Amino acid sequence: MKPFVSLNENKIYFTAYNEDSRNTKIWCISRTKDSLSTAKEIESPINGDRVFYLNQGKSGDFYYTNIAKRKMYYTKKINGEFSEVKELNIEFGIQGFISPSQDYLVVNAKNTEDDTRKDNDIYVYFKEIDGTWSKPINLGKQVNSIFSETVPSITPDGKYLFFSRYNEEDGLSNFYWVSTRIIEKLKIEYFKKEQ
Repeated sequence: MKPFVSLNENKIYFTAYNEDSRNTKIWCISRTKDSLSTAKEIESPINGDRVFYLNQGKSGDFYYTNIAKRKMYYTKKINGEFSEVKELNIEFGIQGFISPSQDYLVVNAKNTEDDTRKDNDIYVYFKEIDGTWSKPINLGKQVNSIFSETVPSITPDGKYLFFSRYNEEDGLSNFYWVSTRIIEKLKIEYFKKEQ
């Protein structure tokens, strides 16, 4: 489940359950000359716990969700090797997706602006100059609704945000997309306030 086509390798990463348990790990397949390789569990500190929803920036760094801890983590890939796994240190949110340029991260989380609501919304974090992350910013009505928005992803060219919305009227669930210009506008507003 939750496949991700690498931005800089001929690989597809995905989450799979182990045969004997509900323990999830990250696996990958490689594109060969005329087919795909056999799937293999990746040898990485990432797989030290129950994990899913791996994605990658253009630099090759991996971002993913640790299900057991309900937090996001990342690891840098240097010379083909994975560095130590580190917590992302964001205020909240899981099933996050890093932008290709790694200057912002979108996540889904329970709506925090209205205590009476129980649905999830999509939020954005902007990377600060010192490498830390901004406070989460709700993407607003152009993306979020009174229903639950989840599983955000950014296209490889950085132009579009895709997401799911579920439990709409009549119990429908659908996929949606919107231009990432809404994120760029929020980014400009955010950094103007910070100056």
